[in-house]
Amino acid sequence: MSHAFGPSQSPPNCDANEPVEAPVVVVHAAHAAREAAQSSEGAQRAVGAEPLSPQAPPLPPERRQLSTLAVSSIVAALLLGPLGAVTAIVFGWIARREIEQAPERRRGRALATVGLALGVLLTLGWSAAIGAGAWMWRMHLGGEVASGLAEGEASPEPASTGSPAAPLPDSLPPAAQPGGSVPPHTTHRRIGGLSIVDIGADVSALSEELAKQRAEAHAQGEKVLVMTTSDPCDPCRGVDRSLGDPLMQTALRSVRLVRVDIDLFKEDLDQIKMPRRLYPGFFLLSPDLTPQDGINGGEWDDDIARNIAPVLGAFVRGQYTTRRQPWHPLPGSGMRL
Repeated sequence: MSHAFGPSQSPPNCDANEPVEAPVVVVHAAHAAREAAQSSEGAQRAVGAEPLSPQAPPLPPERRQLSTLAVSSIVAALLLGPLGAVTAIVFGWIARREIEQAPERRRGRALATVGLALGVLLTLGWSAAIGAGAWMWRMHLGGEVASGLAEGEASPEPASTGSPAAPLPDSLPPAAQPGGSVPPHTTHRRIGGLSIVDIGADVSALSEELAKQRAEAHAQGEKVLVMTTSDPCDPCRGVDRSLGDPLMQTALRSVRLVRVDIDLFKEDLDQIKMPRRLYPGFFLLSPDLTPQDGINGGEWDDDIARNIAPVLGAFVRGQYTTRRQPWHPLPGSGMRL
């Protein structure tokens, strides 16, 4: 049998003032849900779960630049010769300093070290090569001079080997004194690159002999330089002794020195208007065999190669302009039309 109750009625055996237990069940459910959420969060922390917020990736490290000076030291050492070797030492040293001061921005220290080492080695090599070349050139020049002196000793009129200040012994016969007297016949010999011709006593016309010597010199690519001499003549002997010196060899290379005795050929020299008052004299010939230009031994001090060579070298090339005594040709000399 069922019973119906109205809104104002209470179920049987129920006290209207007793508390209802349903809200307690709800509170327990909420508390259990909160504990479940906390345990889930703890599990995520235990397994090392990543946080939900995203993070930016780290920036890559900055790339170091290769030192330009390190590369330049290698290029300079290999391509620029002796100057490049010295430059490689400087560039390599500066590059090493630059890299040591900023290693995080510069690289190439090993390259700079190689360039520096190459520079040092090549500098030593070039220095040795240049020194060897200079030594070989000096030995070659000395060999030419020695060869010329050997030829002179075999000639009828050998050159003196005494010092410039040593006087000639009076006991020597005239024919044995170097350049002192006229040989019987015209002689021609060489000392190094210099040709020496002594006009002989059998020459009847000096102008004809000079024309012959000039033609032979032209055929051999030589330039004629006439030297007036006498016996005795200490300055003349000083010039004779200097002819084998390397300085004189350089100054008079490809020159034919024609020596004429002023006592034997006095009239001939007057005829071609060649001065004979001051000697030794040195003359360049014009086309008609008269002197075109001339100087004498008064243009230098002591008669040694160091003083003579610069004067004669410039004179034979037409470059001797500042003189102690200006050139004055004798009246009537020069070409006549």
